[in-house]
Amino acid sequence: RLKRLWLSVMSDNNHAERYQRISGLQRNVGKGLIQNYIKSCSGDAILDLGCGTGELSAHLAELVGQHGKIVAVDPDVHRVHVAQETHKGVKNLMFHEGSTTYFPGMSSETYDIIFSNAVLHWVPDKSEAFEKMFRSLRPGGKIVMSYLDHILPVHEHVYGELNPENLDQILNMFQLETRSNIEKMCMAAGFEIVQSYDEMFVDRQYENGENLCSYFWATTHGMFDPKLVTEDRLTRFCSRYSSGDSPAKPFKVWAEEGDFYCITVATKPLSM
Repeated sequence: RLKRLWLSVMSDNNHAERYQRISGLQRNVGKGLIQNYIKSCSGDAILDLGCGTGELSAHLAELVGQHGKIVAVDPDVHRVHVAQETHKGVKNLMFHEGSTTYFPGMSSETYDIIFSNAVLHWVPDKSEAFEKMFRSLRPGGKIVMSYLDHILPVHEHVYGELNPENLDQILNMFQLETRSNIEKMCMAAGFEIVQSYDEMFVDRQYENGENLCSYFWATTHGMFDPKLVTEDRLTRFCSRYSSGDSPAKPFKVWAEEGDFYCITVATKPLSM
């Protein structure tokens, strides 16, 4: 039974399509950012930096209206293709392969807002990223971003308990800096910080063990290997860290004290 479950997870060779189906956690964080800091943006030009499969980009396109535009980039070409196909009817939304080192309108003071949700902790050269964002914003423009500055306890438990063979490789994917260092890099690029704080995650709901493994397989681009997750490992994980005793049923993975992410909002001064 467990073998069939993992074959079901792995049968979708396209991480991007799987990511689109299971990335509700990231979308909820992003929707909160948009609601708090970008809701009044009619007519604006917005860069979505690290757009994934484009659900938040499409939401932003609705907010800016027909006189605004959204340029959305992601380094994963498969996610970009899924985004283009899914949202091809949205006229003021354009998807491109790109990253913090290359995107349309870079260094041209093109954008009113740069939005980046759950991306910065993957970026190796954050100082360069802030400099390029700064040069790409119009005077008075702002950046709105969420990111991790540490490995979450829930990640440590999942990777350590379910994929110990790949633990070091998975952790090495993260390019982490403390929030205080992020603030310094942001200000060094010329930004004025408006908000910078931590926000707690809530308990994570999963339909079953397959759903949990799908999430971590897709969000690590396949580095998390469901074939390594034995029934004993999964049952032990659920008994220690969740509300359920069976991975075959819905369960919540409890948020712990260190399960928080960071939010930074900063503006480019009107005059230099």
